[in-house]
Amino acid sequence: MMIAILSTLIGVAMGFFIQRVRASSPAMIAKNLRLENLTVIKFMALTMAVGMVLVYGLSLVVPQILHFDVKPTYVVGVLLGGLVFGVGFGIGGYCPGTCAVGIGEGRRDAIVAILGGIVGALVFTLVYTTLIDPIVKMMNLGKITLADVLHVNPFVMALIVGAIFVAVIKMLPDNVGKRQQ
Repeated sequence: MMIAILSTLIGVAMGFFIQRVRASSPAMIAKNLRLENLTVIKFMALTMAVGMVLVYGLSLVVPQILHFDVKPTYVVGVLLGGLVFGVGFGIGGYCPGTCAVGIGEGRRDAIVAILGGIVGALVFTLVYTTLIDPIVKMMNLGKITLADVLHVNPFVMALIVGAIFVAVIKMLPDNVGKRQQ
């Protein structure tokens, strides 16, 4: 029950911040993809940094709550999936999280984006064994993590990567076209 409450609070907080940085606006997403305004990119990087440190830190304190299932690193599949996701993100102006916030804001195009995601998941499921499974087997590096490759404690690796993300975020301007004061 406590996990459900905590998950709900985290979801509400994420929705608040997604709306606050206007990541649920396809126009703002387009500005970020054109590198005109980096607010959403900085927000996503900060979210990843904080999430990494919190999740790995929490796994040290209460390991029975978290279960890490590292997925295999199959390079070709990840590149193709990233391409499909990126094109959909660029055309639709939404990712799965921002769709939910967009629907909450009353954006009808967010409903279309969610439906497109569901159709895409269905197509992926239907063609997996014939089309996707062979792609997954190409350049499959197995279940590796950066911490494994560098022989570093996962929590320490999360701190290092989180610190790098925060340093880059601090260096990047919000509005690229405007002079920083």
